[in-house]
Amino acid sequence: MTRSTIYLDHNASTPVDEKVIDKIVAAMRELPANPSSVDHREGAAASAAVEEARERVAKGINARSADIIFVSGATEANNLAIIGTMRAQNKTGRTRIVTIATEHPSVLEAARNTGAGTEIVVLPVDDQGRIDLNLLESELKRGTALVSSMAANNETGVCHPLSAIGRLCEKYGALFHCDLTQLTAYHPIDVQSCNIHLASLSGHKMYGPKGTGALYCRRRRPHVALEPILRGGGQERGLRSGTLNTSGIVGLAAAFELREPRLKIAANIADLRNALERRLVQETGAFVNGGEADRLPNTLNLSIPGIEPLALMRRLSGQITFSSSSACSTQSVKDSHVLEAMFGANTERTKCAFRLGLGFGTTKDQVETAAELFIEAVSGIRQGRVGSAA
Repeated sequence: MTRSTIYLDHNASTPVDEKVIDKIVAAMRELPANPSSVDHREGAAASAAVEEARERVAKGINARSADIIFVSGATEANNLAIIGTMRAQNKTGRTRIVTIATEHPSVLEAARNTGAGTEIVVLPVDDQGRIDLNLLESELKRGTALVSSMAANNETGVCHPLSAIGRLCEKYGALFHCDLTQLTAYHPIDVQSCNIHLASLSGHKMYGPKGTGALYCRRRRPHVALEPILRGGGQERGLRSGTLNTSGIVGLAAAFELREPRLKIAANIADLRNALERRLVQETGAFVNGGEADRLPNTLNLSIPGIEPLALMRRLSGQITFSSSSACSTQSVKDSHVLEAMFGANTERTKCAFRLGLGFGTTKDQVETAAELFIEAVSGIRQGRVGSAA
């Protein structure tokens, strides 16, 4: 990506904040030891840095530090939360898990791999990506071990009502797992008030380093039983074996610290997103996917009739960076399961969809330039002109 390229793919990954980079580099230089080697000074220093980071991450979601498990990212956190919980629950005879059709693949695939005997219920969504709380309650009445719902969708930005879901889970005695990955950078989070028992976090979606993340797992009132899915040295209180990534964990904690002041200006991103949305809808006839739902302030998912996203991406290559669908799956081109859940398979709305994700570094000038470039590109494609912008 060149300096002149307008980066609108923050839902896929955010740039690492310079202050976070400084913290990571300092940790790599100053904390070379294994944090499990607490019998010597260097190991104890690394361990202390990890525990300080644990406190900061916990504070960011109103949790106890003892409830934070460091992992490699949200995919691992989701797998540990779902597979680990259901393995423990299955021993008690509670075998039902309820999730949502628009969940991240790491949630859906983890649910499908919890072992023989698990009953999986996948709730549908409406054409705005919203769930029906009455339908969720009817499933909970049948007896459910675990509900897994993302806080905000990575493709559409549609947010689910966490407090309402948490209350229903509490009412019917189900555990509530929430993938907080997309929400963390833009919204305050309180796992206690939302009655969340397990929560997945990712560093690189909040201006931290890739390959870092955490799982919040409540250890009291109630104590959530969790079986490890990685076996080895028994790190992280036996729940996640493997040498801890000290510098990455320090970077994750630094990203949480820098998050607080940014939350106060999240509305500014929404203003820029809305301005871009208005221009593209007016000038290109685009449909906004999930536009009537509560959304993340930075996310815009559009379908422009007759315009294939890959053609648009080729034409704008080197000028605007954006995604045709989720970047968390394979590199193969396929229709979005999220939009298929909203609109059905093989629809123009699904096939013509692309996502724009603004960030805290996105400027008004960039948004205005991006709007002009998109409008010009769409016009060129419709007129049948050949070639892509350099």
